[in-house]
Amino acid sequence: MLPSKLLDTYAHDLKTIELNRSIEEEKEISLGGLCGNLKVILPVAISYKNTYNNCFICANKKDAMLYYSNLSNFLNHEKVMFFPYSYRKPYDDELINNANVVMRTETIQHIKNLKKNEKTYVVTYPEGIVELYPDHKTSDKLSYNIKLNEEISQKSIIDNLNFQNFTRVDFVKEPGEYAVRGSIIDVYSFTNNNPIRIESDDDLIIKIKEFDSESQLTVKSLEGVKLLSNIQRDKNSKNYVSLLDFISDDWWVWCDDLSLCANIIDDKFDESTKIYSKIGKNSKTVLPLEPKKLFYSKKNFLDKVRSFKLIHLGNKKHKKHVAFNSSPPKNFNKNLQLLDREINDFNESDYSVKISFQSEEQVQKLSEYFESIGSQVKYKPYLSKISQGFVDHENKRVVFTDHEIFNRYFRYAYQSKIIKKQKNHIKKSGELSVGDYVVHIDHGVGRFVGLEKINHQGLEKEVLRLVYKNNDVVYTDVNSLHKISKYTGASDTPTLNSLSNLEWDKKKKKIKSRLVDIADDLIKLYLKRREIKGFAFEKDSYLQIELESSFIYQDTPDQIQTTEDVKKDMESGYPMDRLVCGDVGFGKTEIAVRAAFKAVCSNKQVLIIVPTTILAFQHYKTFTKRLKNFPVKVDYVSRFRTLKEKGEVIKKIQSGDVDILIGTHTALNDKFKFKDLGLLIIDEEQKFGVALKEKIKKKKNNLDCLTLTATPIPRTLHFSLIGVRDISIIKTAPKNRQSVHTELSPFNENMVRDIIKNELMRFGQVFMVHNRVENIYEIAGLINKLVPDAKIAVAHGQQKGDKLEKTMLKFIDGYYDVLVSTNIIESGLDIPNANTIIINQAHMFGLSDLHQMRGRVGRSNKKAFCYLMSPKISSLTSDAKKRLVVLEEFSGLGDGLNIALKDLDIRGAGNLLGGEQSGFINELGFETYNKILDEALSDVEHNDKSFKRNEIKKLQTSINCLVDPYEKAVIPKTYIQNSDERLRVYGFVEEMSKKGSFKEIKRNLKDRFGPLPIEVKGLIKSMRVKKLGANLNIDKITIRKDALKFVFFKAKSEKEKNNTFGLLLKLFDEKNHKYSIIEKNNQIILKVLGYLNLEKTLNLLKKTSN
Repeated sequence: MLPSKLLDTYAHDLKTIELNRSIEEEKEISLGGLCGNLKVILPVAISYKNTYNNCFICANKKDAMLYYSNLSNFLNHEKVMFFPYSYRKPYDDELINNANVVMRTETIQHIKNLKKNEKTYVVTYPEGIVELYPDHKTSDKLSYNIKLNEEISQKSIIDNLNFQNFTRVDFVKEPGEYAVRGSIIDVYSFTNNNPIRIESDDDLIIKIKEFDSESQLTVKSLEGVKLLSNIQRDKNSKNYVSLLDFISDDWWVWCDDLSLCANIIDDKFDESTKIYSKIGKNSKTVLPLEPKKLFYSKKNFLDKVRSFKLIHLGNKKHKKHVAFNSSPPKNFNKNLQLLDREINDFNESDYSVKISFQSEEQVQKLSEYFESIGSQVKYKPYLSKISQGFVDHENKRVVFTDHEIFNRYFRYAYQSKIIKKQKNHIKKSGELSVGDYVVHIDHGVGRFVGLEKINHQGLEKEVLRLVYKNNDVVYTDVNSLHKISKYTGASDTPTLNSLSNLEWDKKKKKIKSRLVDIADDLIKLYLKRREIKGFAFEKDSYLQIELESSFIYQDTPDQIQTTEDVKKDMESGYPMDRLVCGDVGFGKTEIAVRAAFKAVCSNKQVLIIVPTTILAFQHYKTFTKRLKNFPVKVDYVSRFRTLKEKGEVIKKIQSGDVDILIGTHTALNDKFKFKDLGLLIIDEEQKFGVALKEKIKKKKNNLDCLTLTATPIPRTLHFSLIGVRDISIIKTAPKNRQSVHTELSPFNENMVRDIIKNELMRFGQVFMVHNRVENIYEIAGLINKLVPDAKIAVAHGQQKGDKLEKTMLKFIDGYYDVLVSTNIIESGLDIPNANTIIINQAHMFGLSDLHQMRGRVGRSNKKAFCYLMSPKISSLTSDAKKRLVVLEEFSGLGDGLNIALKDLDIRGAGNLLGGEQSGFINELGFETYNKILDEALSDVEHNDKSFKRNEIKKLQTSINCLVDPYEKAVIPKTYIQNSDERLRVYGFVEEMSKKGSFKEIKRNLKDRFGPLPIEVKGLIKSMRVKKLGANLNIDKITIRKDALKFVFFKAKSEKEKNNTFGLLLKLFDEKNHKYSIIEKNNQIILKVLGYLNLEKTLNLLKKTSN
């Protein structure tokens, strides 16, 4: 790796060795002339062979995170700690960042536990220093140590957790929580990156494991653990000290700009004093500790920092100053010819040239480029994550980075060992809760009232109790979960079906008969598109490679896959019809840029249709910027353009002088005649009305079509799920992207003032959405009154195009602090510095609109905030409540698809396949509708041999084989006490069984809940039997004391039935088993003696399958 090689090289340089000696002799020294990553490499190289610990104080949080990331690349991650600030503003305990509290606590504990000759590096910034931490005595007094093989009662552990104010929950998700399940205690301590699972046998601790709070699975085993709550907020904590008070006098402290850091600390201390004063005037309760006890003053900081060995990293000269001769590399700005000349010049001057790449893909792309132009330059490529290159003239060393060459954004690995996958702890769409309406495929719409244990033929079984019309009850075995789905229709309270008549069966048959016709039409539509001759675009050229290499961000795995999917479609001989579904800010526009460029490289024109003027303008800017180094002409049409300008555009597209046209519905006008249109890109299709969709449909015809969306309309989503169009889902968030904190609140002037002030204090910008033009200026005036220092602008759709354009440009450029606008900003705006949005009258918007508007923030590394303001929740309509609650709950990264599915719950799915289907879905529910449609597709497959099933995606259906074993196959309450979780685990076992992942089921359950009891082993065996039975087209397997029965429904195809029959009968004959075949009630029953339990049945089915 490049970091280790560079570090080793610099550690052995004579100048580095001399500098180490100078620092040891001097109390204070400054190092100047260090450019790029030399500012990281040299301090590490200097301290590489001594025994001193190091603390780095950077000027701000961003620099500190970058420095931490670089240090972590040069050193073992375990040696590098990050010490952040945990407040959003002083004394604001409501928005404390728990992840930051964990990092602070972890760092302090790490320092306290340092062994002799063990070296560590701590990175912080002024705000991290200014916030004090409880002293040694406090943390030692409250912490609780547990070791492996130690004798300690579970009660003692729980008592201590309660004493520390941990909160007991069902499942731990956040620091400060604990859960108890039988012999297992899960604890999320503030001393650990992940929660801890402690398993005991009587009073003996037999396992201590760190586990992931999302998957609940083990990360690693531990010998011991220290449990500590958030003592920073503990009311008993009285004595607070600085990070600098925890480190010993022999530490070396490296500081970016001492005077700047001291002034920031002074400002923060003043801010805390002012806030404390306000609290004192307004508080009717006990005051918190005064600022001098919680925050560090400038004087204390300067006195303390000068007690250490102090090394200044900057060009400001101190009494002892050492200068280095280095410079930053040139700004290549994606100009690879300039790079070629620069490397060649360095080669001729005997400089060694190294290039740091973040992926093998980038290494390959640059190599291919140099090969394509016949370049002979010499350089060494390395895979590493270095933020900045440098030119070291003293040692003739050059380091370039791929992101600087291609002007790409460098996403640093900020505390990657702490910041895990974004968690989504709410229940999944389709997961059952007591009181939910459900659809049983055999009995219809009922209501789920809970799990119950019943005695069935002398055997205890766990069942779902479903209530139907007239309070009739159906008990459904947990082995038959595939027959049940949550009701998802337009009605909140659907009519319950009756068990006493054939109403449900008649309804199913009638709907299925009609769906067979619809399925036939769908398949013909799909196959018709496959028969249309389309244009096969050329394979990638070196220009395509250069464009993709110049993307300023690192591609996510999903972006890479989606790009490949789109290219494969475009290079095929039939018209592409692909839906790309990705959450806001996940990189869909870049996919469109690459597809458009590919089309232009094949001498085809591209039309991009967008729903709003603002989005057309934003896309125009984005495409122009991305393609400025290539011979591609981009233009746009919207109401921002004058009639004369539109006329010029029309002439240019007719003559072929415009390659890519971006426009609103205006571009669909018949006046816009293209010379050779090859690709149509539709952004946010759900925003277009019916008439415009018809125009788009006509335009598509034999064109390649790419649709981009964050929250696909149900009809579009459904068509993709059943395979009528292809779908690519981008669900991987860009690195370091954080979820948007979403909060629901009544409108409150004081709250609005504080929200805006907080964002401006971190030099950010704010969107204020108010969707009523008639009084939008009143809202702007109110904000001006609340925050008089803020620069405020107003934007709405009734403004003249040139005025609106200027306003948006000024906001994008950072001239305005607050943009008060209607919902015209909801699509496509990409302003990384705007990280707070307030949506007034949020209940008036649709779910998709709210999600889109929230997506305007959170497009950088900063934490983003979305405030949904509405009248009191109790006064809202049922649907409005649901929309706001869904948005507040689904605030994780990549939740756009989940929100689209939730939208089905709220407004029904009546528009899925047109008006005719509305009644069907409301009567059956969405999931059951899908099941019956899938059956209809299967029937068409059997009836029409020209249709091959693999040409269309099958819906993921359940395993349709019932297993009725004569042994316990349940999850006992003693294993999982919580009934909701037990039902979830039944669903998990069913879901994993579809994939045949039985080892994963065992591993997961054992890890989360402890050793598997015999009943759970029986459940897993029954699911294995069920899976094999379904593969063999067996409809039901009954295991009893005297015999084993296989049931086949006569509706099954003769070929499938005969094949399984033949295999089973052959085995029975070989083993001389007695068997009989019975036909009754439209069933064929094969009965055999000798297979009386799940294990023997499983072995039989394995032999049959082989």
